[in-house]
Amino acid sequence: MPGARAPRIAVFGAGSVGALVAGRLAAAGRQVTLVARGSRLADVRANGVRLADEGGPVSRIEVAACAADEAGVHDIVFIALKGGDVPAARADIARLVGPATLVVPLLNGIPWWYRQPTGTAPVRAVDPEGALALSFAPERLAGAVLFLTSALHADGVVHVRGRPRIVVGPVVEGNGRALEGLAAVFAGSGIDLALVPDVRADMWSKVALNLATNPLSVVAEATLEAQFHDPALLAVVRQVLEEVLALARAEGCEPRLGLEEMIAVGARQGPFRTSMAQDFAAGRALELGAICGSVFELAEEAGMAMPVARALHDLCAFKAARRACASA
Repeated sequence: MPGARAPRIAVFGAGSVGALVAGRLAAAGRQVTLVARGSRLADVRANGVRLADEGGPVSRIEVAACAADEAGVHDIVFIALKGGDVPAARADIARLVGPATLVVPLLNGIPWWYRQPTGTAPVRAVDPEGALALSFAPERLAGAVLFLTSALHADGVVHVRGRPRIVVGPVVEGNGRALEGLAAVFAGSGIDLALVPDVRADMWSKVALNLATNPLSVVAEATLEAQFHDPALLAVVRQVLEEVLALARAEGCEPRLGLEEMIAVGARQGPFRTSMAQDFAAGRALELGAICGSVFELAEEAGMAMPVARALHDLCAFKAARRACASA
């Protein structure tokens, strides 16, 4: 962070994650700009960011909001988009990034930076042309893993369950010092930030939980509570977790959480719908590429089948396609 000046922070994307991060940081007195578009931008400009903790009232937080071409360069840029939407937004994100900007992607699934430093093959499911890997210098990237449960409702209010937590670590060896200022940025925000030396271990834990619960939530129309407490659904969740754990180990990484620890995390979530279930209910495109396709891409390269996870993906994709045809 330049000198003693407070960092200029941009959050690109005003969905449930972006609004939550921007709102909490702004409420803690940070200099934040929320980058959005269309009706969502108009809503934030008119009503601020509105957050509601479980069982609590709605809090309105004033946050500066603008379109990407109005934002300018910032010191820290959080990318809060669905993984499949990032390639199309690459040029707009780049408008906010200068030579010293720290970029923090807040994404599900295997991120585009997984194989950084540059020079290795991109993860095509999330970076089809390899443009993201070439656009953002790995030494200015912070790998981040989200452990939070939030939902953007139709009225524009983001509902939050539990205390959000973000795990952050260097993408490439030697860029850890660039991340040190993030702890001060999140201090007092109500979002816990943990700095770790090996963020990929946490990434694989979250990848496993996402792949085990998101497609199943659409196929079975089940909340997280149901998935981790109904014996039949829990058996499916357990099989997918085991498949992802095996893949992570084949990739040379031991996930931070073991199988039973991940199940314990899921069992605490309560009657909450996954992000994919929320998208399906709203008729939006599902995040199958980032949550499923990126994992399957690595599995194919490792010669691993992952039959249960693939079956869930295929059933989920079928339901989404059938719904799209019915509404066309």
